[in-house]
Amino acid sequence: MVIEENPLKDAYRKVVWGPWRALLESLPPGWEYRANRRVGLVVGALAASKMGQVRANLERGLGRRPDVPAIARETMGTHFLNQYASFAFGRITIDNWDSYLRFEGIEHIEEAARSRRGVVLLHPHMGPAQLPLCVLGVRGYRVHQIGGGEPAVEKSATGRWATQLRHDLEQRMPVTLHQGGGYLRALLRALKEGEIVLTAADGTGGGKEIGRRYPREVLGHRIGVPVGGFYLAARSGAALHPLHTVRDPEHAGRWLSVIGPEVRLPEAPLDDVLEFGADWTAQYLSDVLARHPGEWHFWDGFQPGGLIL
Repeated sequence: MVIEENPLKDAYRKVVWGPWRALLESLPPGWEYRANRRVGLVVGALAASKMGQVRANLERGLGRRPDVPAIARETMGTHFLNQYASFAFGRITIDNWDSYLRFEGIEHIEEAARSRRGVVLLHPHMGPAQLPLCVLGVRGYRVHQIGGGEPAVEKSATGRWATQLRHDLEQRMPVTLHQGGGYLRALLRALKEGEIVLTAADGTGGGKEIGRRYPREVLGHRIGVPVGGFYLAARSGAALHPLHTVRDPEHAGRWLSVIGPEVRLPEAPLDDVLEFGADWTAQYLSDVLARHPGEWHFWDGFQPGGLIL
């Protein structure tokens, strides 16, 4: 979600990235995400124009539903907790990570690790998108992420300061970050050595499409679906698993990352594998976004001229 630049946003940044961050980092583990989500819900109740856009896009994808206004506010809560997810990075340890996150399907990762087989985790941007990345690194897995860069907007000096601070906080994660659009050799090598690569199944955080995308129908509309994860798995022999992150139904202040069974690639030429990957990803996105719409980051872009082709 992109919120336009303005002087009020700069004043807000100074508070959030200064005293508010310091306060949250003094609280017990896990409270950073709870507090920021609640702030986002309040903002969602007040930001009439932005919420109107999100509601229209939700109805475009989900149809007219009585819960659309509540889902729209939930997306703002998700945006806030994700925007400031880095407050927790560096605080998450082997002793407290389960205060932040629970895994379902972690046995898939453990099985791959025992056989020294690499894993591609294909994930939509949902919930605190980098939290499973961080936790896997804390738990001792060798993990890489393909990133999408910054939103393509001109920022003020305060905005640039906040962005740099966020990057600095992200460096506290015990993982390796790669910029999308770069060479893939390092990632292929990592996968062949039994390591883990997380890559997006939907848009990019920077709002600029990176890598090869195929037009496919998601929630009734054609978008450009990325196939880079299938390329990496096919070229390296790594296992490919989907991952999505939502609020944990067993614990109100915790998150749940669900790692699905391996997606078996067809024994076919690479071009056919990528076509299969685009079909599979479009169906997966349609299913997981319909089930957990409030956790997705990109509803404000689900419109013609945005994600929709």
